[in-house]
Amino acid sequence: MNRRGAAVHDRESFGSGEEMKSHAVLVIAVVLSAITCGVTFLFALYRQLALVEVAASMVTAVELYLLSSSIGDWIEKKPQANQKRLFTAIGLALAIVLYFFIARAIAG
Repeated sequence: MNRRGAAVHDRESFGSGEEMKSHAVLVIAVVLSAITCGVTFLFALYRQLALVEVAASMVTAVELYLLSSSIGDWIEKKPQANQKRLFTAIGLALAIVLYFFIARAIAG
């Protein structure tokens, strides 16, 4: 089998098992993180917390980039999901939510 045939065979053998599950879990987690940031933006807009609005909109953009990268890895059938991307997405979402609560407490 030549090199091209081996690469095609490796890609065909990917589709089942833990690899697909880990990519699906990663995409779902990043989607939920992006939704969390978007909802935080809407709450900040309602409460008129301008700095939180700006931060939440910027983090939402980063979350969407991470989501597109995760979907791209899934489509390209990478052997493992990028755990660093998952932790970054969840950490950013938690940071924005904490920032919202702190700003709301300070504003009264």
